[in-house]
Amino acid sequence: MGTEAKYTVDIDSGGTMTDCLIAGGGALHALKLDTTPHDFTVSFLDCLKEGAKRLGFADVRAFLDEVALIRWSSTITSNLLAERRGPKIGCLVSEGHERDLYGKGASPAVDSIIAGKNVIGLDANPAAEAILAAVRRLLEEGVRRICVSLGGAFPANAAELQVKQTIESQFPDHTLGAVPVLLGSEMAETPNDQTRTHYSLINAYTHTGLASSLFKAEDLLQYDHRFKGPLLIGHTNGGVARVGKTKAADTIESGPVFGTFAGAFFARRYGLGTVACVDVGGTTAKASVIRDGKPVYRPSAEFLGIPVATTLPLLHSAAIGGGSVARADGKSGVTLGPESMGAAPGPACYGLGGSEATLTDVFLALGYLDAERFLGGRRKLDRAAARSAVERAIGGPLKLSVARAAERVKDRAIQMVAALVGETVADAGVKADALFAYGGNGPLFAPFLAERMEIATAYVFFDLGPVFSAFGSEISDVVHLYSTTISSPGEREAAIQRLRGRAARDLRGEGFDPGRAEMTIESDPGNEGTVRLRVVYPIASTEPQNPGRRSRDVARAKIGERTIVLDGNDARAAVYEAEQLAPGHRLGGPVVVVAGSTTLVVPPLWKLEIDELGNGVLRR
Repeated sequence: MGTEAKYTVDIDSGGTMTDCLIAGGGALHALKLDTTPHDFTVSFLDCLKEGAKRLGFADVRAFLDEVALIRWSSTITSNLLAERRGPKIGCLVSEGHERDLYGKGASPAVDSIIAGKNVIGLDANPAAEAILAAVRRLLEEGVRRICVSLGGAFPANAAELQVKQTIESQFPDHTLGAVPVLLGSEMAETPNDQTRTHYSLINAYTHTGLASSLFKAEDLLQYDHRFKGPLLIGHTNGGVARVGKTKAADTIESGPVFGTFAGAFFARRYGLGTVACVDVGGTTAKASVIRDGKPVYRPSAEFLGIPVATTLPLLHSAAIGGGSVARADGKSGVTLGPESMGAAPGPACYGLGGSEATLTDVFLALGYLDAERFLGGRRKLDRAAARSAVERAIGGPLKLSVARAAERVKDRAIQMVAALVGETVADAGVKADALFAYGGNGPLFAPFLAERMEIATAYVFFDLGPVFSAFGSEISDVVHLYSTTISSPGEREAAIQRLRGRAARDLRGEGFDPGRAEMTIESDPGNEGTVRLRVVYPIASTEPQNPGRRSRDVARAKIGERTIVLDGNDARAAVYEAEQLAPGHRLGGPVVVVAGSTTLVVPPLWKLEIDELGNGVLRR
């Protein structure tokens, strides 16, 4: 193991599919499996089992003997927050801020992830009796995790520490009645009182659900399969860290954010200026923007409606994906989502008990998807069931043929994703020169979306597109962020040295050599009194290479023809296998290109060219 290990493994657990990318021996191996939302560690381990099988190992333990590290990103925290499935939590704040949580007007977190009655105000110097009375009141309401977030408690958090010590003196952590206490000053290192409070609430609300998955995965690796390398968890800042250095709030939208960093990698590789990125999966679509080879950031963000004053990559989401349910709206139109059928029971065409018409059923009814080659042939689709579901949900109520009903849904989907991308580009204040479309369903949108948005060039990624976020994880490093505040410029150097000392201790605790880390001081445009340290510890990664094993003759890549529906008419389209398309090959629409876990439809008047990395470049 160690320096002799051959592989790295990156796993991205989404709402519908779990993506895996294995790098080693100069090659990248992409896998895509169903997510198991009842227990995310099942699909996590399924990736390792499938990887071991694909690479010829006898079992998972033999495979892991050759694995240097595993990086895991997910939407676990995001889903817990979005679905409001967290436990009852309580919060102690400074008196007078029980509803606004230090912001203007009522905080969106109150009566959303925390009941208003479970936010209790404390005066400036609370007596122990008042603190414990508040705690007992919260416990009587069923609260089992308490946040303490007082005004002005960063960086000097003595008042919060005193409250915590008072609680723990009566509810020590070695007893069954222990009360976990989270301090806002430790959850987010920022002078913004509301951001610290919101971070602590989000962390308390999602901690248990995420921790159970992470610790179970770590135990499975270490004790069941004797894995000696690190399990590193994806963070929203685009880096990874060990489980012990990860807070639940650090991981929100980490999977989609890694897709943005993958987009930045290819934008630099292609020398592109401004790129709109869209990731369409099974449950949601995400949009972001790349400018000059870097993600566009914003100084403040929202975590599913809860604002935080934290600089993060710009990312917008919409509840639309392959599993989105389509229905007639009663006004000659259709609705799509937000309900999704997920991986189980899935779309009607899966034949697993689902009967609702979904976007996947629509694409199959239009002839875009290959019923025999879906997910690389691992799942056979029932076209008759798809057509029946579309007729029942859309065609019948709107008195349309199945083809026209399916196109009505497709057009609605394109409209929704175009609105998402348009909103994101406008938020970034740019005009996109190119479009990157990825995720399992992204290429199906690419030409239609580019045409609607008047973007001249669109890129699709046949090999990496279905696991694009996992590739973003594969090129990521260990990243830690530290910050503190100073009252005068003379304190700056001493503050920097304190942050460097903390970073070195943390890296050593994770088993990393601080001497190999890059430590960079960053400014905070919104607060000159804040000193921020970014620490990057580089870990090995593999870059995509010029594809081999492909035919020089484009005719050999053709595997047949089939009828597809475009603009209300049947069109006979040649079908090509992406694995046999080589750099330099050019195809004019109408054409269907089938890859392992994704499909591209090239409409008439559009041309597809395969570039030097085996990716597809679409131009009208």
